[in-house]
Amino acid sequence: MANRHTMQRLVRAARVLPLLLILGVGACQAFLDVNQNPNAPENAAVDVRLPALITEFVHSTYYGENALWGAEWTQQFSFNSDNRSYSQVQRYELSETDASTAWDYFYARTGNTAYGIVRDASAPADVHYRGLGRMFYAWTFQIITDLWGPVPYREAFHPEIREPAYDQQQTVYQALLAQLDTAVTELSSATGRPPTGNDLLYSGDLSKWMKLAHLLQGRAQLRLAHAPGEDSVARANNALAALAGAFTGNGDDADFIYPGGQDARNPLYTFQELRNQFVGSEYLIEMLKGRNDPRLPIMFTPIVYDSVRGTTRYPATTTRYVGHPNGGATLPDSTVSWIGPFFSNENAPLSVASYADQKFTEAEARLIMSGAAAADVPYRAAIRANMTKLRVDTAAITAYLAARPNLSAVTNPLEEIITEKYIANFLKVEPWDDWRRTGYPRIPNPVPNAVLPGIPQRIRTPGSELSNNINQVTATGIPIGLEGMSIKVWWAGGSQ
Repeated sequence: MANRHTMQRLVRAARVLPLLLILGVGACQAFLDVNQNPNAPENAAVDVRLPALITEFVHSTYYGENALWGAEWTQQFSFNSDNRSYSQVQRYELSETDASTAWDYFYARTGNTAYGIVRDASAPADVHYRGLGRMFYAWTFQIITDLWGPVPYREAFHPEIREPAYDQQQTVYQALLAQLDTAVTELSSATGRPPTGNDLLYSGDLSKWMKLAHLLQGRAQLRLAHAPGEDSVARANNALAALAGAFTGNGDDADFIYPGGQDARNPLYTFQELRNQFVGSEYLIEMLKGRNDPRLPIMFTPIVYDSVRGTTRYPATTTRYVGHPNGGATLPDSTVSWIGPFFSNENAPLSVASYADQKFTEAEARLIMSGAAAADVPYRAAIRANMTKLRVDTAAITAYLAARPNLSAVTNPLEEIITEKYIANFLKVEPWDDWRRTGYPRIPNPVPNAVLPGIPQRIRTPGSELSNNINQVTATGIPIGLEGMSIKVWWAGGSQ
């Protein structure tokens, strides 16, 4: 991993690069490099674009507003105020502008950058860059289609097509799985030059990129296990085959390191900047208490003022954790728990893909294939991996696992797997995806004064698409307003 000063320069530069690429880096190269073949761009072009791609994907695609929408709707955190100055997300409301901001960023930034790398890394020596670009292209489109369902895919990034057609989610998943297959082949090539210091995740370690690509394959395969018309056993088997080549421990996790400081802060630092508004959810905090979960003091802070005892900064032996009920009335900020610094510090690392998440995926796949007893081993490995990553004391991990019943002894082993996965994927988009797939955990909804009858199932149609592509939007048959947020995406088989 690059040192702190190098990382800070790269993170800051990467935020500027996408705009420069859009506004004319290619034109400048054509002007300056008059003796070069425009069909064979310099290797430096993709070298420079890789840190931009990684940064914009992690910071604003994977951990963008969409992740926080899902985390709030699944009650991992709560808005502790009466009304936002914009859309009332806590009541399931999003505006057309909210949707446009995410949509336009995904297509114009991350998707476009990945597409350009795949297109321009055509030289044999650039095969590994081509594989990385293709992997991020597939990953970005998985996020896009999981948010909206039908989206432009086959006709995206063709400027001559003014109104790109929408592809059904089944088509997009088939295409992105094929892209991941090709990316694995390209990343495994024995020729070519690997990235080096411009790789902000793995510092050019292609073996770890390969493992990450396999994890993404397994996750995508299992995402479809409960989809209408799909063979759950076949999808689970495909997932296990992919995961066999994925992570082998926490050391393989894809963690993005932020140096901190202006323009280089973890995006979850917003929980520090607005900690009196964005606080711990009553639902999750009470869940952790009920399970005697040792992650509670890491995920959340104790309250500052105990209204029961009337004291402040009381000893650790009497600390209390209190969450805010989602959609409920405003509480004094000193009487509710805040998001812990492990996640919200300005230099806290962001976990993009983890061994713990992989083992939960394996546990669900084995449950489908072989039953609860076979799922119990990876289920426990997943809990241990997540607690180890959060630096929970070893004895506390052992005690917690000893208290968890074997999956073969519980009434609903899938619910148990997804509930623990929900805890481990704190503040990520996966819990919303899993709830839509399976209906677990059993999140209380709707919240008070909700504008929809239940937790949203998708993001509403972006205003930019209504202005520029209304004919293709209409052809999907999905309502364009808030009503459309209640329509399930194709694979959402089990949500309540």
